[in-house]
Amino acid sequence: MKDKVFSAWAKATDSSGQAHYVTVVGIFSKRREGNVVEENVYLDDFNTNGTLKYNFKKLRRRLTVGMSICHPEDRFDEQVGIDVAVKRIAKGEFIGQLETSHATMLTKDAIMAEILVKLNHICQNIDKYLPN
Repeated sequence: MKDKVFSAWAKATDSSGQAHYVTVVGIFSKRREGNVVEENVYLDDFNTNGTLKYNFKKLRRRLTVGMSICHPEDRFDEQVGIDVAVKRIAKGEFIGQLETSHATMLTKDAIMAEILVKLNHICQNIDKYLPN
């Protein structure tokens, strides 16, 4: 399955009165991963112990969240903000990751809720996210 990109942006004002546009991006991936499981079992018919090996596919759903902040002197472009955040995620510079193996978790509405909560937090605390 191809990864899906979710995003949201908002305008934040820092303590000096300058406006910054914040973009938060979530990359959602869903994979089935095969694992070899080994179990020690007792074999009644042979009156001995044995090892049972089998493949077990497990669902993995992951949301990786990244962000970008537009410099106040630059013109805001939503796509540029998304691209910068996606590149940061690809380089491992993400701000958080959620993972589950349950199909009812990390649905579209839950992903957007997580992104909006993170966006609100960054906007409310913008000075902490700006370089000194």
